[in-house]
Amino acid sequence: MGEVVFSKLFLIISVLGNTLVIFVLQRMKRSAQCGAMKLLIQHLCLADMAVCIVYNINEAIGIDSEHSNTPVCKLIGGLTWTTLSASSCLICCVSLERYLAVVKPFDFTLNTRRTVLMIIFSWYYSLMFTLPDFYFLKRLEAPFCGRGLVPFCSYDFFGGTDITVILLMTLSATFLVPLVFIVFTNVAVIHALLHGQGSKLFSKFRHTADQRRRGVVLIVFLLTAIFVLCSVPFATYFFLIAVSVAVPKEYAIVAYYLMLFNSTANAFVYSFFSAEFRRNCKELFLVVFRSFKRY
Repeated sequence: MGEVVFSKLFLIISVLGNTLVIFVLQRMKRSAQCGAMKLLIQHLCLADMAVCIVYNINEAIGIDSEHSNTPVCKLIGGLTWTTLSASSCLICCVSLERYLAVVKPFDFTLNTRRTVLMIIFSWYYSLMFTLPDFYFLKRLEAPFCGRGLVPFCSYDFFGGTDITVILLMTLSATFLVPLVFIVFTNVAVIHALLHGQGSKLFSKFRHTADQRRRGVVLIVFLLTAIFVLCSVPFATYFFLIAVSVAVPKEYAIVAYYLMLFNSTANAFVYSFFSAEFRRNCKELFLVVFRSFKRY
């Protein structure tokens, strides 16, 4: 019962928080300064919100449900991994945007068209590497605690297909490759800031924007830290399953909750550390409050 309550709580927080961020960013002027970042954050919120929504649907129909048929298992199970992978890839895009802005501010310009292409590639990459999940997931039945045969969604490996290969491929595409990329880009950003490269360039050409850009860098570092702390236990859990190692139920529950927490925290990190966002959010709430006050 407690697990269901927590998953629904994360769902509510994720939907409300990410929707607020998307709406407020849409109201903000897309200046050339941080337009790419705002667009990436919006799509990151969409992916995070989708993670929580699909996970709760999978939790509701994945085991002992009349809806646990093969087409539904394929769709919901596949989308679970696709949304997780998309969230990871979009955090990679956010890290790349900061890398280009801080380390190579005059060598490469990330305009709206290139940003949209990055977003499209993130979803395409996520879908391509999670296609095996759509293919192998199906409705299975097994005896469970004296309740007879219980339907559930799981992998049906046939034709000599090894479960280890499929799980490791999905795990690598969803967590390992994005994790390596995120760590590399952010280490490069930290190195540039410590050596004063980004700071000197911005102070020479855009002195008034220096503090604002540093604030965005701090946001990216926090998003990255949250991703690493939340994804490593979840990735470790599935790696142990892939190599047929028994995993305690408590560890699995914690790993899933950390994954859901990652999908709820991004919106709060952005809203708390962005002064521009807080100002626009305050203006939005004032408009709503005045509208209710009239009645």
